[in-house]
Amino acid sequence: MQQLEQIISSLRDEGLRITPQRIAIVDYLLKTEDHPSAELIHKVVRKRYPMVSLSTVYKTLDLLKEKKLVNEIEVEGEARFDAHTDEHINLICMKCGKIDDIDEEYLKEIQVKAAKKSKYLILKSNFELHGYCNSCKSKTKSI
Repeated sequence: MQQLEQIISSLRDEGLRITPQRIAIVDYLLKTEDHPSAELIHKVVRKRYPMVSLSTVYKTLDLLKEKKLVNEIEVEGEARFDAHTDEHINLICMKCGKIDDIDEEYLKEIQVKAAKKSKYLILKSNFELHGYCNSCKSKTKSI
């Protein structure tokens, strides 16, 4: 709950309108371990706020991305959203599209080594691994 309040406070401090629909979108993203699409977020939030439009969801997601409060992950041409913005690895199933987060302590070390070797100033990273989740792996004979 504290993270939700911090995000809302941050948006309010920037002079942005805080609507119940925006709060519901942020709250859902913070509570879910899934990486939902805008359409799924719309479907879930609409149960509580029937008048919320898909356009409102997209505009809110764009705002949250701009403020670096959510990450966008593309899976087979579909945008999915993740409120877990700390450094982590996204494991993406190439069959069912499931996304799992793995926190890995060595990511910072890899970034430091890459920056030193390349002489880049690294500002942002995105680490994805693509494969088959346990469920799909057991269903696929060719793996």
